[in-house]
Amino acid sequence: MNLEQLRKHPSFPFQAFQQNDLEFLLLEMFWVEFFRDCLDTPDQAQDWEPLFPAERDGVPILVVANAKRNRALRIHLRTNEDERPLYPSGTPELPNEYFLPFDLWLDTIRDSTGSTAYPGLVISTDMSAPALDLTRKLVTMLCREEEPAGLIQAWLDNYYEELQTRGFYWK
Repeated sequence: MNLEQLRKHPSFPFQAFQQNDLEFLLLEMFWVEFFRDCLDTPDQAQDWEPLFPAERDGVPILVVANAKRNRALRIHLRTNEDERPLYPSGTPELPNEYFLPFDLWLDTIRDSTGSTAYPGLVISTDMSAPALDLTRKLVTMLCREEEPAGLIQAWLDNYYEELQTRGFYWK
């Protein structure tokens, strides 16, 4: 199945993935296809190798590395299990009262043996359209840019500055 077919599947966005084996498999496939769609060309996928299998809770749902370009990506699936409301703009600092559907940070990502480390990007996202759009933008930047770390750090700084302006409690 390609990305478009997965998006059109009646179970998309695969919210029952923790209880339903088929939805978990479809979710894994979605993230692999989503990642491939962020590459310049399909043949670039051969430069990326999986470091860990997806975990049933979605943390992580995808971990890949590119040894040639010395970088890695780890995606965590974020779920709003407590059904908290989305974070509204201008709310006072109320920790854990609201759900933030997208977060990211730079980190060192290691292979399964712990012996090889890559500078990497960690994205924690839900399956909402706005969060997936942000994820696509950052994954594309990581995959296509020659030196993505500075660009990603600048984007990350702007993102957290915007969150702080809106009153989001994240410290």
